[in-house]
Amino acid sequence: MPGGRTVTAAIEKPKRKRDAVKSRQGILRTASREFGQHGFSGARVERIATRSKSNMRMIYHYFGDKEGLYLAVLEDAYTRIRNEEDKLDLTGAAPIDGMRRLINFTFDFFASNNDVLALISNENTLRAKYLRRIPNVRAMTAPLVRSIEEMIEKGQRQGLFRPRIDAIQFYVSLVALSQIHIANRYTLSVIFDRDTADPRWLDDRRKHAEEVLMAYLIQR
Repeated sequence: MPGGRTVTAAIEKPKRKRDAVKSRQGILRTASREFGQHGFSGARVERIATRSKSNMRMIYHYFGDKEGLYLAVLEDAYTRIRNEEDKLDLTGAAPIDGMRRLINFTFDFFASNNDVLALISNENTLRAKYLRRIPNVRAMTAPLVRSIEEMIEKGQRQGLFRPRIDAIQFYVSLVALSQIHIANRYTLSVIFDRDTADPRWLDDRRKHAEEVLMAYLIQR
């Protein structure tokens, strides 16, 4: 019946859309691991197709080519960071509490998302060649910088934070303290005869990072 076909088509259309979104996300997740492990040059679209249970035609349909796929993966990585930061809802947060939450979140995010850290590291070896081509990457970061600036200013007005704190300098230090033990885990483990991937060691490391950064902020 014509009416039946119309209803069936109406049902199938959103299902196809959901399947397409799911398929695209699956490709992005697999590609993130591939580019993280092998860098842009060493990554193979054929492996991504096989491991994501898709095919080359589908990948090129969604992303155009290898560069298009890599750009999508890179943008998705930064979007993940910014989206998770947004969930902290730092707007209006008490300065000390808000900063502690941001510090612990950033430390834990990189500990749980090694693929993002690997992508950032690889992109740095390329001197941000592809990141420059993502038009909204600065706009994505602006709300975080504003939130940090607002917490700093509020803390200074309340006599909690010292003067002359630069929000970007603070955040770069936070990122450094959240990453360096991961990027150098193997050499540090050998040099100091410590398992720097051990959960207890990482918990101590997180507390240390928080203490260092809060000591920098707090007015003495």
